[in-house]
Amino acid sequence: MYHRNMSLASHSSSRRKIPRQQRGERRVEELLDAAEAVIADMGYEAATMSSIAQRAGAAIGSLYQFFPNKACITQMLRAEYARRFDQTYAPLESQANSLNPEALAGHLIDLTVHFVETHPALPALLDAPGTTRAPAAMRRVLRERFASILRAQNPRISRHKALLLGTVTLQILKTLNQLYTELPGAERQRVAEEFKMVLLSYFCARLKPRVKGGVRK
Repeated sequence: MYHRNMSLASHSSSRRKIPRQQRGERRVEELLDAAEAVIADMGYEAATMSSIAQRAGAAIGSLYQFFPNKACITQMLRAEYARRFDQTYAPLESQANSLNPEALAGHLIDLTVHFVETHPALPALLDAPGTTRAPAAMRRVLRERFASILRAQNPRISRHKALLLGTVTLQILKTLNQLYTELPGAERQRVAEEFKMVLLSYFCARLKPRVKGGVRK
């Protein structure tokens, strides 16, 4: 789960040991996996450093060596989720120029739903304090990703406009993340379809490509 090239998220006031060798990286991966499982099972507030260490089969001192507090490990876990979220949409950059707005909106919503359903700790992480958010640099990467997808779908729009549209698109998908996790199963698909309509309306108003059938012309 841990991606060794990602930025190591931490609070500016916290001091944590950065792993320099493979063994240390594996230990961080195990601790993050344990934190994900505990937070998914118990929620952010109920999760404790002791329960995370126990789930990882590690001494509590080992956990504190790498993560001085729960907020620090949660922030790193949220940064990893943000990285995965970004990679979920990466293939659309090469596909978007052959899609019309309806198909693009559908793909974005379907990928978002799949992400939510395959990341059980997401609801609890969304409820965690704002101080545990992923680093600003990771949020910029996400905005750039959606801007690139939208420019691939319609190369006529400027980079500045694409960044604006990408930011709004990202916020719509984040709202779906939050709402989807709060709904009973029977209502989730219906709400996802409504979000497809929201995104489609936005794309039709702001991208305005010429389309015929299901393919952009």
